[in-house]
Amino acid sequence: IQLYNMIITNRLKNQHLIWRAAFGPMAENAASLETVTQKSLWKLLLDTSSKEPQKIEVARNLFDGMYKGVKEVIEMEKAGMDTDEKKERQKQMRQQSKEDLKNLNIRWLEEMINSEAQLREKMSLFWHGHFACRVINSYFQQELLHSIRVNALGNFGNLLKEVSKSPAMLQFLNNQQNRKKKPNENFAREVMELFTMGRGQYTENDIKEAARAFTGWGFALDGTFVFRQQLH
Repeated sequence: IQLYNMIITNRLKNQHLIWRAAFGPMAENAASLETVTQKSLWKLLLDTSSKEPQKIEVARNLFDGMYKGVKEVIEMEKAGMDTDEKKERQKQMRQQSKEDLKNLNIRWLEEMINSEAQLREKMSLFWHGHFACRVINSYFQQELLHSIRVNALGNFGNLLKEVSKSPAMLQFLNNQQNRKKKPNENFAREVMELFTMGRGQYTENDIKEAARAFTGWGFALDGTFVFRQQLH
């Protein structure tokens, strides 16, 4: 009964909005929640999130990572390392990749906390959970995150296409191996089941036809999207 009788003040309304559309009020802005209108606050959230985000980079490019990896292998061969030593060095290289991914996560969390583009980062976090993708490649992950952040407040179709063309998603769902005469259905199935229509809204034949439509979609050595006509 007390809850029903509670007066919903302007401050409470603004707190509700800013927890839903952002990550909560900044301490320095707490006093203004008493007087600012919801319409003004919403406009502020839109305006501060209208600029294109700066890319969060932990890897300069895919070539840099590949070169380092190849260089490591060559140096191990020259050094005459035995099998155990090579395994240990490879373990260290995998650990470095994990550290890069951790740094990517930490820097994005800092952006969520400190950026004035609170609405964009909140929606980016939402879409990041929707387009779940797991690849242990810091460059691929940072490119996918950037695509999501750029398109987080735009047209869903554009966001879906950009994510679908990302090297992270193409690798994660095996579309790099999707080619004519031997279509791989994994990417087509997940696009319909998880990212768009949901179970029960499509047929097995839809999956087969979608897989054929995505044949030839892949990425080049530098991580850019390519359509290989000869494989379509």
